[in-house]
Amino acid sequence: MRYLQGIISYVTLKYNMPVVSRHILKLSLTKKVGKAEPGLSYFLRKSEHLTLMDLIDHMRLQNDYEAYLKALILRHEKNYKGSLEMVANDRNKALIPFKTKLYYNLKRYEDVVNIADSGYDVLGELTEEQQMVLVRNLIKENYYETIEKMISQTGKNKMQLEELYHHEKDDLYYKYSWSQYRTTVLDDIDPNAPFAEIKEKIDQTDENMRNLGYVLVINNYFTKEKNLDELNDLFVDHINSNENLFKYIDPIAVDTLDFNLSSNDKKSDRLQNLLNYYHFDKGTKMLMNKIMKLLPEVTLNAQHIMSIRRLVLDRHLNFNDSLSRKMFNSDKRLQNVFHSATLFIDEDTRSLTDKFVHHNFNVRERTRIYNAVINQLQRVNKRYELPFYIFTYLEKSAGRKQNHTYILARYYAAAGQKEKLDALITSSTLDKQLKIHINLSMYLFNLKMYGASLFHARKGYEIKPNNADVLRSLIRSHHVMGNIDERYKILQEMRKQFASRVYPGEFLMAEQEHELFHTEWQPKALRDNRPYRDDGETVLFVLNKAMPAINGYTIRTNEIVSRVKDYGYRPVATSRLGWSPEHENYSKPGLDEGDYRTYYIDRSDKYLTNRTPLRKYFNVYKDELYKIVMEEKPAAIHAASNFQNAMPAIRLGNQMNIKTIYEVRGLWHHTQTSKVPEFFNSDRFNMQEHYEILCCQYADEVIVISESLREYLILKGIAAEKITVLPNGVDSEVLSPLKKSEDLIERYQLENSTVLGFVGSITNYEGLELIIDTVEALNNSNEFTEKFKLLVVGDGQHRAALQRKVLEQNLSDDIIFTGKVPFETVKDYYSVIDIAPFPRQDKLVCQLVTPIKTYEAMAMGKRVIVSDVNALKEMVIDQVNGVYFKADNQESFEEAVISVLNNEAIGESAREWVVENRDWKVLLQKLVKVYEKLDIKAS
Repeated sequence: MRYLQGIISYVTLKYNMPVVSRHILKLSLTKKVGKAEPGLSYFLRKSEHLTLMDLIDHMRLQNDYEAYLKALILRHEKNYKGSLEMVANDRNKALIPFKTKLYYNLKRYEDVVNIADSGYDVLGELTEEQQMVLVRNLIKENYYETIEKMISQTGKNKMQLEELYHHEKDDLYYKYSWSQYRTTVLDDIDPNAPFAEIKEKIDQTDENMRNLGYVLVINNYFTKEKNLDELNDLFVDHINSNENLFKYIDPIAVDTLDFNLSSNDKKSDRLQNLLNYYHFDKGTKMLMNKIMKLLPEVTLNAQHIMSIRRLVLDRHLNFNDSLSRKMFNSDKRLQNVFHSATLFIDEDTRSLTDKFVHHNFNVRERTRIYNAVINQLQRVNKRYELPFYIFTYLEKSAGRKQNHTYILARYYAAAGQKEKLDALITSSTLDKQLKIHINLSMYLFNLKMYGASLFHARKGYEIKPNNADVLRSLIRSHHVMGNIDERYKILQEMRKQFASRVYPGEFLMAEQEHELFHTEWQPKALRDNRPYRDDGETVLFVLNKAMPAINGYTIRTNEIVSRVKDYGYRPVATSRLGWSPEHENYSKPGLDEGDYRTYYIDRSDKYLTNRTPLRKYFNVYKDELYKIVMEEKPAAIHAASNFQNAMPAIRLGNQMNIKTIYEVRGLWHHTQTSKVPEFFNSDRFNMQEHYEILCCQYADEVIVISESLREYLILKGIAAEKITVLPNGVDSEVLSPLKKSEDLIERYQLENSTVLGFVGSITNYEGLELIIDTVEALNNSNEFTEKFKLLVVGDGQHRAALQRKVLEQNLSDDIIFTGKVPFETVKDYYSVIDIAPFPRQDKLVCQLVTPIKTYEAMAMGKRVIVSDVNALKEMVIDQVNGVYFKADNQESFEEAVISVLNNEAIGESAREWVVENRDWKVLLQKLVKVYEKLDIKAS
């Protein structure tokens, strides 16, 4: 079924229905890391790797699962190194089979051994032939105990493997190195002696030692090209006449020298083996010569073409080299290598590829290649530069081919070449103009150029207002930009004219949002009017999310809720309607499983937060909270951000005369503006701002996490005396300086390195690109004795974009993504970090919100660097317990990094300041005063 869905997805994409294609493909996915993905198979068979990457980029999948899917695609594309980089640091056990095969493919047998040592059946993941190769290679390295353990763990071919091991572990051929043989058997003959002299000495030994000598000479000397002819003349024939010796010959030597592998099938396999050595970073010039010699004799298949293309992308094939030119010019079949959009848009290969194709193929051949590439570009939704010759062809052909017109229009639009775009569109018929505008609107939407996307949707509407694709484009852009009224208006038109194109629940969502934008939500009257009697000591915490999910929000929550007990209050918590820890791959605890009672309302089967109409959501959420209130009898309701979580709770408290507190932990509509600039001052932005202020007005007391946020609310009309600043904090006993973890240093190869580290949620406004570029610049300067590395610990929506940047800049050795780690191990990761930068961007959300992670780093005694946004400047005293730098300025950031390199005192001061000012023991006294002000009595 999943495979069939993949085919349907591919076909719908061919018919220019990308949204439908993406939806069907997403349905085909297992959503489980480590599982086979039949839904991708048809795309992969068609070499649509770039298309798949783009589809997955727009699916909003869990970050670890998205990385796994991309690793699958890269592996199929023969980019084994890139594939491993996607998942190397992910500790998910479900990835072990995938990693085992990758390590085997890359000939990284020590990593396979490490997996086996953890108790996993690595042999069970390999074919019978691969098992034998692995066992033999480990015998050569004397991994006897490991081999025995691996065989005992496996249930696959156990008997054959035991026989192989016991037969070959005492094999003469695994007991000698060339150095030992030369010294003990050949009377310490000079290793640089002529091969004829060495052969003469070997031939004087008995048969077994003679065979061993031939094997060792070949394995030791074949890596130098100058030796090949003599090895072929003097030693290879002996091996050819003794086929039982082949298994002892280095596999690369087998494929490099003139051994008898003459059948067509073997030649095809041999060519693939030679190509694979390059994928395993074991390529040499002599192997390339062998490839070129073998190519004409082999019937090429798709795997061969893909592998040769990978050689170009990895720069193993140099177009300026005469041998490369000769290879492509003499074999027309290799033109298929260039039927790849990636070659023409990859920064490292596009110009060279473009020039090579132009200068080495005739017009007809070039046209065929260009058309294939442009056809693929229709399914690529990202910015790219097109090199000169293919771009020149595109400009000439655009008038004749509609799909070429689309690609050229996209290029002009993304590059901001308005005059050329206008000229291209106006030169087309009205019907074609409509199609161009629709195509551009979708493309620009995928590029997150939402204003431009809306512009072209509106242009399409001017031409044909009763077109379903035009209406859908308008709805899409208005929705993401927060234009509530316009979205609702167009949806009314869509429902009237094309009812089948309205998504389930979409109209009601828009209708109720439109209603609450213009008319404040009012809670329904309570059914039970009896006087409410609280128990005097219970505080009900109403939360957006709760433990066991781990992020800054839940960590702050847990510190506050668990500590109020120490002051005699009885805390009870509940998480919002429509959310469950299971949504984030955590198990859902029982009601009284933790340190305090926690209700997980959930009901996401019917009331998923972002799919439930807002008025209905408020009403149902209030009803659910009412049940909990009647059960627990709280004296106060303490609700935390955002308004969608807090409004039902606060208004319920108003109705029942329960004291209410609204804890503003951020203004999430400002966070959305950092992702979508057009969202600022939109209908939805203004509505959410209004409801945030309403929550503050209806609440008896307001708590904020920063002075900046307090000042902001005062400007919005909230009384200053009503607001208490309760900053983020840390448990300085749990987070304290530690000796560096040797395990992590070894695992991530951090020896002799200055480690910059970021621990937390990876968002677009954290400014991590600045750290990546600085690490690259400092390492390229060659001015420092130690190498700089960046350790990124955590996950988030922006992780995939950062990994893509690292891959494109070839920085994978220096930039390490660990993924999520267990909360209790966070301090171990901090231990290996030398400098903790927080380069948040100069955006309003960063000016208002103080992150917990800065205090965590300070508590661990780290040298902290922060950008000069207001919220971060509240947390650090420049040159005392940290260092400021100018936000978004790489030069300023580099200077800050260099300034703290040898300043251990900064870290020590940071620790002291946090203990005195930001330990939760100190901070909780502020909250207790708020409770006392509301006359909530502690027991």
